[in-house]
Amino acid sequence: MPHPIRVVWTTRDGAERRTAAARLVRDATGRTLRHGPCSRCGGDHGRPRLEGGGSVSLAYAGDLVVAALAEDGDIGVDVERGAASSPARLDRLAPGATLRDWTRFEAATKAIGGDLRDGAHLPVVTAGEIWAAAVSGRAVHGREIDAPAGFVISVARAAAAEPDRSTS
Repeated sequence: MPHPIRVVWTTRDGAERRTAAARLVRDATGRTLRHGPCSRCGGDHGRPRLEGGGSVSLAYAGDLVVAALAEDGDIGVDVERGAASSPARLDRLAPGATLRDWTRFEAATKAIGGDLRDGAHLPVVTAGEIWAAAVSGRAVHGREIDAPAGFVISVARAAAAEPDRSTS
């Protein structure tokens, strides 16, 4: 059974967003935030990770910095400024989508380590407070987080990837 996901946030208070995220994660976990290499350019702004293990996902909107933290698993978080029912500019993905739909989509995509530029589509199917999606063949489950006024936050966890059982 996977460990729960903890979501914390702070305001940047004038700090650069990566500095604020590093401080938030250190205060919440006592661990250092690191960034892996970017899958596109190799720079040091790729998927975040926790020194010493564990999972982390980051999101930013305005001055708000959000971190999702878990001891295990592939997780994702997204935050957007606005009302959950506000229209999202997703006409190419899903006409009529809301800001809530967008945060779910982005959290699910982050949970599988996907990239929004990879021709993604809006894969969310809702079921009460918990929602489910299939992204690139992986099951993802998520939920909404009580957010500060004027923001929408969704968090997701991807199911474990199936091992490759093919033979060469």
